[in-house]
Amino acid sequence: MGNSGRIPIIDFLRGLSCLGVLLYHVRVDLWIGWWRIISYPNEYSSFAKAMAWLSIPTPFMGYAVVLFFLISGFCIHYPNTTENAKPCWKTYLIRRFWRIYPTYFVALVFSAGISYLCLTVWGDKTWDIDRIFRVATISQNYPPESGQFLSNPSLWTIPLEIEFYLLYPMAFLFFASNKGHLLWIFSLSISGFCVLLSEQGYNWLTFTALFLWPSWLLGSWLAKLYRDQILNRIKLSYLLSTIGLSLGVALMSRYQIWETWTQYFAWTAFYSLFFIFCLSHPRYIMQMIGNRLTKAISWIGQISFSLYLIHFPLFRLFGYLHREVFEEKPANFLISLIYLLPVILVAWLFFRWVEDPIHQWSKKKRNT
Repeated sequence: MGNSGRIPIIDFLRGLSCLGVLLYHVRVDLWIGWWRIISYPNEYSSFAKAMAWLSIPTPFMGYAVVLFFLISGFCIHYPNTTENAKPCWKTYLIRRFWRIYPTYFVALVFSAGISYLCLTVWGDKTWDIDRIFRVATISQNYPPESGQFLSNPSLWTIPLEIEFYLLYPMAFLFFASNKGHLLWIFSLSISGFCVLLSEQGYNWLTFTALFLWPSWLLGSWLAKLYRDQILNRIKLSYLLSTIGLSLGVALMSRYQIWETWTQYFAWTAFYSLFFIFCLSHPRYIMQMIGNRLTKAISWIGQISFSLYLIHFPLFRLFGYLHREVFEEKPANFLISLIYLLPVILVAWLFFRWVEDPIHQWSKKKRNT
């Protein structure tokens, strides 16, 4: 634990997860596509074709959002893993509201502004006032006519987070009474039932906590194991071998386009094991990628909420601007990666001017 009460590796993992999501999404508006290049190789330079290989891992990074769920469950439960913890649920719910919704709402206004600009200048078709209202009321994942505001579809996870927060008091009671096994049976049964219903056409259920709760609970369970220093007892050789095996299965599930729910469970297994490795052997991370890169990714982790909230509309805006000048999406994937820099800069400004002031104000308000 640092002096601020933070576990340093958590910021690193947040940053890593956020970068994975960004690399997955940058291809939508700022990448001409692997298949375009290999289908028309004579239209592109040798350098552009060589840089296209950098994009190979990106289609597999969409499930990095699972790591966010694991981290969320870990961070919510970790302060309550001490002996005889007695959370004040009123305070908890107030803190969660101020930590999430106001910044989320400003990000929605920001996204709507970019969407309207793209509509008026380039005729973008994602502007939809009804969808904006649904997102503002955090009801976009549910019937009737569930669907995302396409200028910022990443916002689908915020209602899910809120569901996790509302379910946590019940989860805490199960954990505190040593009846966690009953909670696992219940959550996995509900998740399995959602899979059956999705096959009958109720796909919206797979975007709710009814389906995704087990991954969040897994993060909570790991928080207790971390507090009790049980994770350190796992042999490194065993952990690394299972991480490698789970990664292979997860990659195969995505490459062969298995059923969505099987992909979800495969990637949850991989990210859970990777999470355990990072929690139990954080020094190896710094040794593998270096001190400076670790600090850079950890810094991104500190602004990851802002970055996650606004990156997609920025990619859309930069995509239109790029096509305005060059008449097509970037053919060189290195250019696509360079666009991450202004997006991260704007997200840092959003963090400084929106997220952090709201957070600090809410803390002062609670303490008065």
